[in-house]
Amino acid sequence: MIRSVCAAVLVAATLGFTYAPISPSGSIGHGPGQISPRKAYSQGKALTFKVLACDDCPIQKDDLDRDRALSLTASLAAVYDGEETGSPDDETVQALCGPEVDDCGIRMEVVHYFLSRRFKLESAG
Repeated sequence: MIRSVCAAVLVAATLGFTYAPISPSGSIGHGPGQISPRKAYSQGKALTFKVLACDDCPIQKDDLDRDRALSLTASLAAVYDGEETGSPDDETVQALCGPEVDDCGIRMEVVHYFLSRRFKLESAG
């Protein structure tokens, strides 16, 4: 009896301390690696409102709604895969990837993650 209790405690402790990588879900890529969902959401939000939707950006902040987010996420997925949707947002999302940007794919992924969560796009389709 004591052996089975000790074995159960040992298994529970092992499972509790086992590392399980967490990556944001989304339709582009496998997620940005070791970034937690909270951090991916925060980074995506910051990039969205710094590069895509601001006073001097391709999209005005007030114009970012669910429909526009849906168009942006489709363009993000297409541009990430080297394709086009034919939407003007294909050019807009390329603002995330300037010549001095090394982590273009990660930037696209976290913005996609933010838009998908913020506007609840996963349930849309």
